[in-house]
Amino acid sequence: MDPILVELLPGSDEEKFLSRPYEERWSQLQPVIVQLYTRRRPGDGRTATLDQVVEFMRTHYSFHAARRFKDWGVTKRMVKEDKDAITSALARRKRPGASVSDVTTQHDGKDLPLDYKKLKRHLISKKACLEVAPGLLSSWNLPYAAFVSSLPRNPEAPSPFGPLGQTPDYLHIQSPESITPGRAAAGPSPRIQLVYEKHKEHCTSLFLQGRIEQLVSSIPRADRSIMVNYFYDYFLHTFVLAKNWGEKMPNPNSTQTFGLTPQTRHTHSPWTPSAFLNLSSGPSSPEVSSTTNISVPPTQLCRWSIHMSSDAYVFVDQTAAATSPNPQPLAEPEPPSFVDSLRQSMASNDFTTTPKADLPLAHEMITRSLEENPTALQFDAWKLAIMAGNRELLGQLLEENGDVPEGMEAIHPLHLAASFLNGGKQCCGVFTELCAMLPSAFAFYHNIDGHGHTILDALVVTVLRSHTSIQPGDVSYGFNSPNRFPGEENDICGRWDAETPTVRELFKQGYARIPTRWKHPFCHTAVQAICHSIITIFASPASPNINTQSGLFVRRCTACGLELRLTPLHTVVVTAFYLAQRGMPGETLFGALAMMTCLIALGADVSMEANISVEEILSSSAAEQCRHKQLSPLDLIKAVPGDVIEAWSESCRVGWGCLTNALDLALLQKEQEPNSPSHGSESSMRDDWPGTPTSSFSESFDHGPCGGMFQEVYHDDWLKLPCNGPRIGLLWASIQTELLTYRRVHDGDSWISENFSMEAVKAWLDEDDTELSMPLVQKRMFNMHSRCGWFEIASDFLCPIAQEVCTEYFMNMDIYSRTSYIERPDLIQSFEDVQQVEDKKV
Repeated sequence: MDPILVELLPGSDEEKFLSRPYEERWSQLQPVIVQLYTRRRPGDGRTATLDQVVEFMRTHYSFHAARRFKDWGVTKRMVKEDKDAITSALARRKRPGASVSDVTTQHDGKDLPLDYKKLKRHLISKKACLEVAPGLLSSWNLPYAAFVSSLPRNPEAPSPFGPLGQTPDYLHIQSPESITPGRAAAGPSPRIQLVYEKHKEHCTSLFLQGRIEQLVSSIPRADRSIMVNYFYDYFLHTFVLAKNWGEKMPNPNSTQTFGLTPQTRHTHSPWTPSAFLNLSSGPSSPEVSSTTNISVPPTQLCRWSIHMSSDAYVFVDQTAAATSPNPQPLAEPEPPSFVDSLRQSMASNDFTTTPKADLPLAHEMITRSLEENPTALQFDAWKLAIMAGNRELLGQLLEENGDVPEGMEAIHPLHLAASFLNGGKQCCGVFTELCAMLPSAFAFYHNIDGHGHTILDALVVTVLRSHTSIQPGDVSYGFNSPNRFPGEENDICGRWDAETPTVRELFKQGYARIPTRWKHPFCHTAVQAICHSIITIFASPASPNINTQSGLFVRRCTACGLELRLTPLHTVVVTAFYLAQRGMPGETLFGALAMMTCLIALGADVSMEANISVEEILSSSAAEQCRHKQLSPLDLIKAVPGDVIEAWSESCRVGWGCLTNALDLALLQKEQEPNSPSHGSESSMRDDWPGTPTSSFSESFDHGPCGGMFQEVYHDDWLKLPCNGPRIGLLWASIQTELLTYRRVHDGDSWISENFSMEAVKAWLDEDDTELSMPLVQKRMFNMHSRCGWFEIASDFLCPIAQEVCTEYFMNMDIYSRTSYIERPDLIQSFEDVQQVEDKKV
């Protein structure tokens, strides 16, 4: 018998543990079984097979063994997972003078030198991935301190909030000897250097694939900080490049232009993120600027956009060009395309002060990947153009590429445009530009993004993000990681963007979200941009179904497990609730009323019910009880407890009453649809709709159903817009006029003009036989409109301009320093070649 087997024979029955329970015998006999399986024979160097082990234990120990080596962690070879774990552990523990000789692995209770040959074969055989995830490089919009604070706190998860990947128990890495003062540290050995390089390639592959969570858990904290700040520098550089593309930029590649992220921190700063994020001090927190004080919020005064007719816009554009100091500069070499500029910036590394060698990724792999995948940066270019609101750049990208890049749906361009909506610069311009470039049915087929949110949801999120203090996770489970809303760095009113010094300083100090004190009520600039964007999407013949269920405020009954989803009008009601409950001082709910009226004018169903738990929405539901029931939007708004409403400001209570009465009126009209006045005579309409305004001006609106071509083309055959009653129509026309003519110019001014009154609207909707007693109506300040509230006399009634709506000039918005004059989109003309999409089931 083999000497090893003789050595392992039992000396007595006591060594067989025959009197012990079977499970206990496993632990007692484990040393014998492991040695039997792993020790090599002196003659041929082989080990016993599993069958030989089983036979030996049955014959000599009366023990019928099954296979438990996997449970014990016993193996005779180094598997792929072991090699990867060893590589990661070595790379995480970089030390001066480190060597593979310092590494031992434990087998059978013995420490053995690491089998470097096997590890080397594994490292060399690994193939790097060079394919780039769509839009990857334009996604790093936070420096490290803010990036860390945006992630969920889970102590059991991998880093940043838990330990790094654990070093395997069988691996031991001896720390190098301490360096004698005055003696230079030895560099890493060639063999350990190969480990470092291959691990860097592995991390780069994770990066290029967009596997960020796995990546950050594979590198130490210092490297994470360098990496995140490096790509934030790239994002900031390329965002500013996109924002100013088409304008003369001084030295566009200068690193000084964009205020780079330092890789060190000011330890004495009173604004350390640990003060409010409970983060440990370290190199992730950047140095605080001595010139930027984030405790002082930006101005509460908006910028805004004014739509102009094509002729007027051309005149303004030519006038600006004529006053330019160098209208005809000397001819210069044709600059590179925007996509080439993105590629060159990454290759040259001139957007950052961080050397390529300090990056914990293989920089040459990234640049080679961008060279070999020329379409990869196309997605980043489109994303940056959308986020920066540069319509001219979008046009250039389309022209250079010849078409929209294939696979554009991967970056959800319309959802992105909603998140970065800028009413102070472009209003709905990016939306209209995208809708003209994308296939006509793009919004229909790509209405829902990866979070389950519709395009309308994305617009609602922008409202909640900008004008309330609600937490992202309360709006959607998709916002729990990271814990921030999309587009936090962009203000819908044009007051700040990612380039603004206070925003950059805010993020550098560890804030991932905009402070509440920077926000203000749902203002007219934001309302106009939201409503115009809604019209752009839902007035099209190829629009998505306007009644598609929302992906926001989704709840699940804890008793029966039913998923509870809202319709769009329910979502507007909930949004109005949070504007009143967690909105900013001065909130009036005018914006919520405008959104609701706009959606109703476009066909949102006021009678559509949904399974809803009011208690779940208000976060007050008791566990293990079914509290949901079918509710219409009107039922939902009436279900909000009176004591909750009473705690709101007077203006919010009035606004809530306007919403309630408007829904009540629209539902009444919906119920009377079989005898709808839209297809009846003028006299029958006046009989069916008592209480229309009786003043001579108000009666001019009550001119019977939409008739002639407007009724046939826009209601019946083509756009199929609903023809609502005259009271909803008058409200919609009044709201449009208010949005086109008024902004809050000075601190202390009202958020609504003196010409529009929410109190008057509420009183008018309360009593059927009263007039709408506010100056806009009483003084005949706007022109004739259709029965359903559209200004037919406008060259494009879907987006009228002030000159077409108002009977005389009275807007207060012509303040050139705060106004962007933009060309009015011709939506009607752009829809002419659009085919109806028939399948619009919810």
